[in-house]
Amino acid sequence: MQFKTLQQAMIAAMKAREKERKEAISVLVSAAKKLAIDEGCRDDIPEELVDRAILKEIMKDSTSPAHFPRLYPIM
Repeated sequence: MQFKTLQQAMIAAMKAREKERKEAISVLVSAAKKLAIDEGCRDDIPEELVDRAILKEIMKDSTSPAHFPRLYPIM
């Protein structure tokens, strides 16, 4: 996905007042920017870099403790 497309999606979510969608896209934008800074290509973020950032965020979310069943009941 192109970085510009991601930014446009975030703007559209803000205009539509879709708070959860805007926050989710904002996380992806931030991850892509951080990865671009780490790799030294902040000015022109390649599509491959954005895709890697998105996949990394998906993997990070899918391994969060919220996705695992509780082992012990809450007392």
